[in-house]
Amino acid sequence: MTKSETLRQLATAENTAQLDALACKMAQLHQAKLASAEELAATLEPLAQAMAALTDEARQTMQQLGLDGTRQGEQFRRQIEAATSAWRSAEQAARESAQAIDCSSRTLSQRQYLLAALVGMMTGLLASALWLWLAPAPRLQNVLDAQQLAALIRPATAAWKPCAGK
Repeated sequence: MTKSETLRQLATAENTAQLDALACKMAQLHQAKLASAEELAATLEPLAQAMAALTDEARQTMQQLGLDGTRQGEQFRRQIEAATSAWRSAEQAARESAQAIDCSSRTLSQRQYLLAALVGMMTGLLASALWLWLAPAPRLQNVLDAQQLAALIRPATAAWKPCAGK
């Protein structure tokens, strides 16, 4: 139960008690047979004072309830503003995190493509080097058959005519 509800219940209970007391006094006033105006004034004065006190108390209670309501409203507004501020800061942090993750993923993708290219080139270089290293050395076999060579060269040299002269 809030403070304003408690005050409201206390004020209602007190006002009810005072109203009952005033009702009893008014009932006594109706039953009394007064002989003079002075007796009437003496009887009505406490009743008027009680009604004035009741009015003052009601006004004070209403003012207190109004102040309490204003304070609670202000406190609620501050709580709403604090919650809103917290949500906004959380949203900003989430955006920054999302941007950082996006940037990281792009950088990671670029690194993976570069790594794949380097692995491909290194694999090709290693495979070529191993093929060359493990390949058998070529053997050079130059077998010259002088008679065959002379037979091949003879028709070309026969066409030449020796130069006369020097």
